[in-house]
Amino acid sequence: MVESSFYRTPPETMRIALTLSLAAVVVLAACASKTAVVPAPAQKPAFTPPPAPAPAPVAAPVPSASPEVKQTEGFFSRTKSAVATLSPSATSGVTGIVVFTGGSTSVDVHVTAAGLQPGSIHGFHIHDVGNCASADFLSAGAHFNPTNKPHGAQDKPHHAGDMPSLLADPTGKIDTRFTLEGVALGGADGFVGHSVILHATADNFDAQPSGNSGARIACGVIAAQ
Repeated sequence: MVESSFYRTPPETMRIALTLSLAAVVVLAACASKTAVVPAPAQKPAFTPPPAPAPAPVAAPVPSASPEVKQTEGFFSRTKSAVATLSPSATSGVTGIVVFTGGSTSVDVHVTAAGLQPGSIHGFHIHDVGNCASADFLSAGAHFNPTNKPHGAQDKPHHAGDMPSLLADPTGKIDTRFTLEGVALGGADGFVGHSVILHATADNFDAQPSGNSGARIACGVIAAQ
């Protein structure tokens, strides 16, 4: 009895179907096992504030040429110039101008005057009171002396108001410049607000309290410019 092919083919078909099913299962398992790996977002570095700037160095104050001079003015507000107009006393015909320039430790002085005897020498001082109202100028008070020193020449202990004597030229005029060290124009111990006096005779820089300079023949109050 010959078997029909109908009954031979089913086993092969079954094998093929089984193989395909197994392949499908393997593929599905592989797909299921794969998970999308999403990279973690990069973390931003923690914010670090910039370091605070270092404070600017503070310059040490420059010592005064004379520690006794009180520096009570700021650098930028410091008085840098002043002027006094000399008016004559009741018995003299002297006129003039005194110009002061400088800072906190020295002052440059320029004196111009007229109406003097040719070749005469005259004591010249800063006085304590800024008042030239009286006819003899005694209203200007004594020498300006905030440090309580004796009267004297510039190279010895002296008043802050002591200045060199002035020499009139052959025409009876004075045009003299000099520098005073260890003094100031402004501040508590400065010249501004006091008076300047020209005396009738020379200062001997020895006799106390004013060097025997004689009468006061011209006076002016020192004002800041």
